[in-house]
Amino acid sequence: MNIKDYYTGMSRLYSHQTILCTIVFIMVILPSIKITQFFPAIGAGIFVLILMVYSFLKYVYFSIKSNSLPSPRILNQQSTTLFMIMPTPVSTYNWKLYSGNGLCSFSVMEVRGKERKIKNQSGRLYRIMDHEKNLLWHVHIDNQGIKVFSNDESLVFDVAKIDKREFWANNGRDRYQIHKKVYHFVIKKNGRKIMTVSQGIMPLSLQRLFSSSTPMVILDSNIKEYERSLCFAVFLQ
Repeated sequence: MNIKDYYTGMSRLYSHQTILCTIVFIMVILPSIKITQFFPAIGAGIFVLILMVYSFLKYVYFSIKSNSLPSPRILNQQSTTLFMIMPTPVSTYNWKLYSGNGLCSFSVMEVRGKERKIKNQSGRLYRIMDHEKNLLWHVHIDNQGIKVFSNDESLVFDVAKIDKREFWANNGRDRYQIHKKVYHFVIKKNGRKIMTVSQGIMPLSLQRLFSSSTPMVILDSNIKEYERSLCFAVFLQ
C-alpha cells in the first residue's frame, strides 16, 4: 500500500459517510421535523447536517490529495530512517508508517479479542509487519516488561520493566529509557537516541504527500529489527 491508496481509501470512507448522513437526514430527520417541532428532532437534524457537511469536506480534501499525487515510484527516494505515521481506519492495521517516497514500510495493529485469547496473552499485544523485508513481529507489553516474538512465536527479545519510563534488557547491559512530551517522543538505548517522534511542520518537499502536521519518525540507522518493533509498540500503546 502507498500513500495514494491511503488517500483514496479515506475519500471512499468519507463519501460513504456522507451518503449515509444524507439518507438519514432525508428519510428520518425531515419527516420527524414535519410531524413534530420538538427540540430533539430539530437538534438531531442540526447534528446530522453538520456531520454530513464535515464528511463531505473531508471527502473533497482526500479526493484532491489522491488525484494530485504523482505515482510513488517516480518520487525521489528519501532516507530509510524517516517515516510518517498515520492512523488507518480503512484497513486491518491500525497504523501505517510511510517512507518519504510515499510507500508503506511498516504496519502496526493491536491484537484484540478472540485472537489474543488464543495466544493466551494478557496486557497489550501488537502485530508489526515489515513490508520491505516481509517480516512479521509480535510485541507483548504488560506490567512485567516487554517481549518481542518472531513470526514462529519464538522469543527474540525481552526487557524487564523498572518503572514506566525505564526498562532493562535481559542481557544485563542495555538500558532503554522513554521520554514523552506533548509533541515529542524519544526512546534511548544506553543514553543514545534510537527513535524520535515529533509532530510539527515537515519539509516542503514532503508536504505534497503528507499533511504538514503529520508525525515524523526518525530511527537510528544501527537499530536492530526487533528493537524497531519494540519502539513502534511502545510509542503507540
